[in-house]
Parts: sequence; structure tokens; C-alpha cells
Amino acid sequence: TISMCGIGAFQLVDSEVRFARPLCQALLRELEVRGAHASGIAWHENDNNKTWVQKSAQRGSLLAKVIDQEVGSTCIVHTRYATQGSPSDNNNNHPIDVGGLVGVHNGHVSNDNALIARLPKYIRKGQVDSEAAFAYLQHGPKSDGLSGRLSKIKGGAALIWLNSEGPRKLLHIARLRTSPLCFAHTEAGSVIVASTEHILERACKQAGLKIGKVTHLDEGVYIRFEKGALIQ
Repeated sequence: TISMCGIGAFQLVDSEVRFARPLCQALLRELEVRGAHASGIAWHENDNNKTWVQKSAQRGSLLAKVIDQEVGSTCIVHTRYATQGSPSDNNNNHPIDVGGLVGVHNGHVSNDNALIARLPKYIRKGQVDSEAAFAYLQHGPKSDGLSGRLSKIKGGAALIWLNSEGPRKLLHIARLRTSPLCFAHTEAGSVIVASTEHILERACKQAGLKIGKVTHLDEGVYIRFEKGALIQ
């Protein structure tokens, strides 16, 4: 079965950086329909290279009331429908930090144990299958390249992640198969990502942001953004 979590993200630019907290709150509320066992966010601090994670075993609408005042302009969001690993262990809740990479996932990774087995130096922190996917992306064979490592993840999955180390604040999104993912830009050039078009549009409207055409990510596609812009 495919787990029905909710994932979202944004990268705000220029005057729209002030919308970070209300947009984050709106995404948490709107994504809750896809999972209410736990929720969490991670963001890049605006003025340095720090990455922050805030998550707990509570529904998104509750987390939205207590999230950090200083949510950064690049942020990822998750609402969890728990299928593997108890929400009472926060290691199983998203975003998941695997050392150098922090990510959120919707779907099911069917070869999680095999992926972990290929990483002899990585110590698994929780039971959730998502951890294996992000651990492999970060710590798998560099010779395979990112696309090669992505191709080794089996199952239905949509993934969004941040690099938690390094000077470039990139927002990565990938859709392997089945799990939906879409994004849209504002006129100013900010990008907003969510599981479904309906959730994306409702969250942006709540936050007071106007978006243009919504693009649905095809299966097998990986893209990344920097300062809101799609980069190669």
C-alpha cells in the first residue's frame, strides 16, 4: 500500500520572504488531510548556513500554532500518515536528518533494509522506510551520481530535501512514481511545492500569495531550485 503523507516546500525571494511563516502554517493545515499522526518542518536560516528542524507527534494544524517565528525563506513541510515506525519516536517523524541532508517523503520505499545494508558506516536512527531513502541519497556511492542513487530507491515515492551543509541553499524535489507532486511560481519568482494542486492553491491563497500555472511533476523526474529559479 502507498502511504498517504503530505509534503510541501517553498523558496521565497525578495519581498515575499515575509510570507514564510504564514505560508508554512497554511501548508501544515492544508496538508493535514493527507496525514495527522505527526508533522514537521525544516528550513534554512536566511543569513547563514544553519538548517533547523521542528517536528512532533501532533497534527499539522497544531504544529502551525507553535512553529518558530524565524522560519527561513527555504523550507520543507510534512504531515505524516504513519505506516512504518511509531510517531511516538520522533526519529520516525519527518523531516528526517541523515547528516548533511534533511528530507520529507510521501509514499513507500520497498527496499529500505537493502539500502541501509549498502551503507556500512550509517547508523539507522528510526524504523521508518523514508530514512533509508535519504541516507542512501546522501551517503550512497558518489560514483553513481545523484540520478544513479535515486534509481536504486524502489517503491512509490515523492521526495523533497535540503542540503543541511554547504553554502548553497538548494531545494530538491523528485518524484519516483505514484506519489503526486506539483509546484508553481509567483510573479516575483518564488516557488511553492505541494502534494496536490488543490492543496497548493488553497495554501497560497491563505497565505496571500498569487501563483501562476501549476506544473505536475512526471514520474522519474528530479529537479532543483535556487532562489526560486529552476537550475540545471
